[in-house]
Amino acid sequence: MKGELNPVLQLRQGVGQLVRLKVLPAPYRHKQKVEVQHAISAIDRVWHDGSVRSGAILRATGGKHVISLAHVDTTAEETAAPNRFTVEISDHRTNQGFTSIEQGSNLSHFVNIVHFAPEKREELIAHFEHTIPYMRKQPGYVSSNLLLSVDQPLAINIGQFDSSKQLRASMRKKEVLGSFAKGYPLGIMATVLGVLPKPPQLHLCELAHVVGGSA
Repeated sequence: MKGELNPVLQLRQGVGQLVRLKVLPAPYRHKQKVEVQHAISAIDRVWHDGSVRSGAILRATGGKHVISLAHVDTTAEETAAPNRFTVEISDHRTNQGFTSIEQGSNLSHFVNIVHFAPEKREELIAHFEHTIPYMRKQPGYVSSNLLLSVDQPLAINIGQFDSSKQLRASMRKKEVLGSFAKGYPLGIMATVLGVLPKPPQLHLCELAHVVGGSA
């Protein structure tokens, strides 16, 4: 039965996976709690009616955003809908080729929102690939995934570390900041990437809810 599947959303590279991803603003912490419950109700509803294969809700620890992800079927209708992303890169420390966002996991997550110049898509991908060997050296690193919007110059980097302490320590390092940190000086970002019109938005997140099973 559907409810017996292990609740996990997997991000897989190279299989044409389509992900519906929404970043929901919540300007105040009490508003975020309400938004999380709305997001959970919504993802439960569309999973039960078969509209999505699996899904996950992440809560930004800063209290300002809620991130909703759902694995949807790769149909023409879904691909043409807004907020659709493809999994361009999925790196995991075990080289397993996919990342699991699993209910009950104690891993710490981050979500990095990157707006890039439309003509710099391939350079962004190349830079992300270049950072992976360095990220793998960081204590506690588990995974990093690059999702690209189907219809706009927008990238989402979703990553995992063993603990929030290790994640925060990694994000304090200059080399990591050059790729991921929020508010890094625009002139330096231009030197590092040469593709971003504005600094990325980095959110440290907690896992709030997962539905579905392995794809």
